[in-house]
Amino acid sequence: MRRNKNVDLVIFLLFCLLIMLIVHVILHVKVFVVYSASLGSIFMIGLIIFLIVLLYLKA
Repeated sequence: MRRNKNVDLVIFLLFCLLIMLIVHVILHVKVFVVYSASLGSIFMIGLIIFLIVLLYLKA
């Protein structure tokens, strides 16, 4: 069975994305659970997801 050579990097990026999302939610959740996202965090999440897809498809 062939293993993608970038799997470790993809897992690391997914873990970083999860940590970033958890921290962002903790910092921005209001009393009524209103999620407010800034443009910078949405850009960073999109960039990380793009890198994950690129690395997965590249190998």
